[in-house]
Amino acid sequence: MYTMETNPDIINIEPSKKKKKEKSNGGLDKEILNIIRTTMRNNIELTHIADNKANVLLSLNALMITFLIPIVIPYVDVIRDYHLSIPITILVVTCFMVIYLAVLVLKPGKFFHNQGKIQKGKSVSPFFFGNYYKMNQQDFKQYFKAAIANKDTVKSHIAEDLHYIGSRLGRKMTIIRIAFNIFMIGLFFSISLAILLLFIYPH
Repeated sequence: MYTMETNPDIINIEPSKKKKKEKSNGGLDKEILNIIRTTMRNNIELTHIADNKANVLLSLNALMITFLIPIVIPYVDVIRDYHLSIPITILVVTCFMVIYLAVLVLKPGKFFHNQGKIQKGKSVSPFFFGNYYKMNQQDFKQYFKAAIANKDTVKSHIAEDLHYIGSRLGRKMTIIRIAFNIFMIGLFFSISLAILLLFIYPH
């Protein structure tokens, strides 16, 4: 009588596949973790780029005001004769507005916005320093263990951190775009008006 032989390798593979599926269902896949890491890294790099652009605008406009004052003071009579006070005023106001916006970009955000939730006993992300910087080491250890016990809660905390970083980055980029627009428009109008006045009021 013919009997079918069973391959032991096939039997051993199936349980391992089931275990892998069970593990993958319980936690985050490696691909998802890599995507999260890449997104975090990209957001941090873009934040550095935004801060560098703000530093450039701040330094440039501060230097323009610094060099403009000693140039203007000795030639007050010439400026009055050619009516150059208007373009100079536009340039100075533009510089101060850009400096103000650049400082807003460089100003640290409100990282303590979740302290009220912590005091009420609500769960917040243990991965963001603003949520635990007032805790002592022992309290933080206990809070961290409780926060990572539930994997769904961990996913919620990661999403919360990504949203905070992304929204903060979006505000920075929006302000920088406004600052660059103000700088270009103000510089263009002040120089164009100064050249126009020099032709209108020849010496």
